[in-house]
Amino acid sequence: MYFSLIVQAVLSGVTNGAIYALIGVGLAVIFKGSRVINAMQGEICIVSAVICVFVMTGLGFSYPAAFLTGVLCGALVGLFIEWGLVRPMIRRHAGEDAFLLLTVGLGYTFSASILYFAGRDYFSLPTIGQDATAIIFDATIRHHAIWVIGLTALLVVAVRLFYTHTILGLSMMAASIDADGAMSCGIDTNRARALTYAMGGLLGACAGLLVAPLIPLNYHMGLLFTLKGFCAAMIGGLTNPMGAIVGGIILGLFESMAIVFLSSAYKDIAALSALLVIMMLFPYGMLGHAGRKGG
Repeated sequence: MYFSLIVQAVLSGVTNGAIYALIGVGLAVIFKGSRVINAMQGEICIVSAVICVFVMTGLGFSYPAAFLTGVLCGALVGLFIEWGLVRPMIRRHAGEDAFLLLTVGLGYTFSASILYFAGRDYFSLPTIGQDATAIIFDATIRHHAIWVIGLTALLVVAVRLFYTHTILGLSMMAASIDADGAMSCGIDTNRARALTYAMGGLLGACAGLLVAPLIPLNYHMGLLFTLKGFCAAMIGGLTNPMGAIVGGIILGLFESMAIVFLSSAYKDIAALSALLVIMMLFPYGMLGHAGRKGG
């Protein structure tokens, strides 16, 4: 009985950690490409999920078409942030604190917009595949949770391959490491930065669309997702997007184990305490040095 409870906690932690990892990867991708902490990454999750629900219920889209619409909207939000707001601020030589305040303000703006247009209701999406459960060592896991873990792994591998095996991805990485040197080689750094924001928005949208069948979403949940994703990115190393995977899983496991051994009321305290300890031991994150070298 005790063993099955531990297994159940591990399965829940890995599932939640996969969501945190996706959000964290999106945050780290944007930070690596622009040195801007996108404090509205969680709002992108909520906006994409709400749009998916709207086009399904209001416009009659099929679930796959609505899912793709939500993903596309997340990428477009990222492009809007870079092209409409970040780029003009760069031309005016804005400081790092100005960009952080920009994304914080955008987060509250998007949250208020969701409240205005969609109300206080909670929104959820259908599960992927059958709404059934699997048994692993007397512990249960929903089929959708398995899809979440599998799709997260697939997306992470795709991002890694994109950055290391495509000309466009290598150009974006070069622009993030040395913008002046990349420009001297003919790389369009503005386009690279815009695509970085689009990729970050796409990953945030995927996180929101995958978590919506598990947890009903509301307009005020964006900040919580941003904080969890930021913790995941910091644990793994904010300059190394792949490190957010490690950070997300660690964060999810600490939360689930805190529920088992302490109480659900202490799960956030345990997770943030783990973040503090890891930051003291690894100031740049557990995999931060690889990111600083361009890995």
